[in-house]
Amino acid sequence: MAYKIATVSNIPIYVDWSLILLLLFVVSDFGNPLFGIAVGVGVAASIVLHELGHSLVAQAFGCRVRDITLMLIGGCATIIDMPRKAWQEFLMALAGPLVSALIGALCLAAVSLLHIDPMSVSTSAGYSPGLFFYLGVINLSLCFFNLLPAFPMDGGRILRAFLQQFFMTRLRATWVASRIGRFIAILMGLSVLFSFLTHRFEGYMLTRLLIAYFIYTAADREYRMVLMEEAAAQQRPPFAGFSFFGRARPSEPPPDDGKAVVSPPPYERGGATRVDVHKE
Repeated sequence: MAYKIATVSNIPIYVDWSLILLLLFVVSDFGNPLFGIAVGVGVAASIVLHELGHSLVAQAFGCRVRDITLMLIGGCATIIDMPRKAWQEFLMALAGPLVSALIGALCLAAVSLLHIDPMSVSTSAGYSPGLFFYLGVINLSLCFFNLLPAFPMDGGRILRAFLQQFFMTRLRATWVASRIGRFIAILMGLSVLFSFLTHRFEGYMLTRLLIAYFIYTAADREYRMVLMEEAAAQQRPPFAGFSFFGRARPSEPPPDDGKAVVSPPPYERGGATRVDVHKE
């Protein structure tokens, strides 16, 4: 269940109920509840700005953005009609991390100008200026984490766009980025298992596990979607990107040998040429 909280550039922004769990985790990390709530709200606002970075660039390229949803594992912008050109997807994917990096840099610059001691930011007397320090660190962490070359995170989309632009097809580039994404998801899952076995329950174990599951499933789903698109475009039965079952239909009609006129595309069905009109 999600609740609409705002609309920006005709993009509705929703808050999923699971975000409450994330805010509780953040608040529990600080001795001062007010400071924890302030950091939690700041993190949510930072995620919204991150997703707006993607969404506004996508709109600039003529794509439709259905909504932005904040949830336990972060934020998600639902973009309809993703950019088909590699350089457009590259810029769209890069926009989010750039926004996070800019917010983080501005917050840490404010810390430097205000001469804030990071070791004392959680005290009741200094939580307001200390908020800049934590939001700066969190936004920079969000930036670097999203730049991991793991599909479907921003870094995975950037990697796919780069590979598609210079080295390989969109399908093969998606396969490479999705497999890296699944590998990183497995590593995250193993880190949760290690934390459990060593009784180190800090570090947002539930959130890490959910993120790992999301990356693992979303990476495979994205690859299958691109695979279906390629198969539909080429009119051939897909199997791991290759036509193992059935013969691919030719992109050109068979030559006219003076004996028959073949039917309109598709030119072959079941391996036999369809003859409509015999020539004399």
